[in-house]
Amino acid sequence: MRVYALLFLAASSIVGQLGCGPSPGGGGSCPDPQDPDVHYVSREPECPGVDFACGPEQKPFSVECGCGCIGPAPACPDPSDPGVRYVSHDPRECAAVEFDCSPSETLFYNECGCGCIAPEPAACPDASDPSVRYVSHDIEECHLIDFYCAEEQTLFYNECGCGCISPEPEACPDPGDPDVRYVSKDPMECMLLDFACSRPETLFSGECGCGCIAPDLPVAGLR
Repeated sequence: MRVYALLFLAASSIVGQLGCGPSPGGGGSCPDPQDPDVHYVSREPECPGVDFACGPEQKPFSVECGCGCIGPAPACPDPSDPGVRYVSHDPRECAAVEFDCSPSETLFYNECGCGCIAPEPAACPDASDPSVRYVSHDIEECHLIDFYCAEEQTLFYNECGCGCISPEPEACPDPGDPDVRYVSKDPMECMLLDFACSRPETLFSGECGCGCIAPDLPVAGLR
């Protein structure tokens, strides 16, 4: 699961690529540690046995000066973020530590250290929404409560609490529409009424009430 930058077997070739090789006068130049784009992981010559990861816009180096990355440093995961869990802030220690993240988490391993980042928590169901019914806002209490939701409802159970969410109500037939004829707008009364719609009307009955809806008829002279 981890992605590590491979340590280069031929240090001389990397030296040539990064311009860190011996100068014609016999001296050598190392990546400048004062340069903000130079990030040393270790100052040991060629860093034997050190695995480290560079950012996607960085280049690794491993020479007689040490090893590290050259390029803009990636932003470190914020340790104060409750979704960020550091295993270590030391990249060298990270190379020796075995750890796993949960399937929902993302592993990070860079010069900031290593650890896991949890996904952003889902927004809590809006308690002011009439279709949302909280049984409890206390997740610990939810562990002790045995409750059921109606067949058409969706149960939720998360850090926000627990409860049921009803589906979005269907739009009521427009009583101002000449094709709509309400028999009653009281759902309870509709349960007691016995009525029929003439063909080709369609019967409706629900929270809005009950009645008949005539189909749209073609305009005379048009096919």
